[in-house]
Amino acid sequence: MVSTSSVRLAGNISEISRAGLYSDRRERVTVSVEGAEPLYAELRLPNDQGWSVGQKVMVAIVPADSGEGWDSIT
Repeated sequence: MVSTSSVRLAGNISEISRAGLYSDRRERVTVSVEGAEPLYAELRLPNDQGWSVGQKVMVAIVPADSGEGWDSIT
């Protein structure tokens, strides 16, 4: 789905990585993004939401306000 202010792409959780693999000790999920270029087709994010392998997700890209921080995940 494409609008003038955002892009949304379907994806799914393809893998869950153990928490011990990262310095912050947080479990990560790999999101496979449909329709993205091969180099950008996977995202790795902390699994704070408790997602599971095979779960369908929506990846949204929206413009950020100039005052927003770049290091936050919402």
